[in-house]
Amino acid sequence: MKALLLAPLLATALLTRCRAPDGCAPVSTRCASNVAEICNGDGNWQVLADCDAVSEHSNATFTCAYVNEEGVAGHTCLPTTVDAGTADAGTEEGGVL
Repeated sequence: MKALLLAPLLATALLTRCRAPDGCAPVSTRCASNVAEICNGDGNWQVLADCDAVSEHSNATFTCAYVNEEGVAGHTCLPTTVDAGTADAGTEEGGVL
C-alpha cells in the first residue's frame, strides 16, 4: 500500500530532476516580462523576484531592470521612480550576481 502512495511522488521527483536544461549560464539573470529570473546550477531559469508581487506588497510600483552597482550586477526589481543611472530596463539576459 505504501508503494502505491509513494510511486506518484517518486515519479514526480524524477521527472522534475530530468527536465531538459534551458541552456543558461548558472548565476546569470534576466527579465522575463516583469519577473526577475536567475539561472540555477542545472542550467534552468527560476523566479528570483516577481516585481508585480513586490509592487502589490509595497504600495509602490516596481519593474524588472538591470543594475550594476559596486561590482554587483544583475536583474532585480527596482522602484519605477529610481533614476535609471546604471540600470537598464531591457530584457537582455546575462547579468551575473
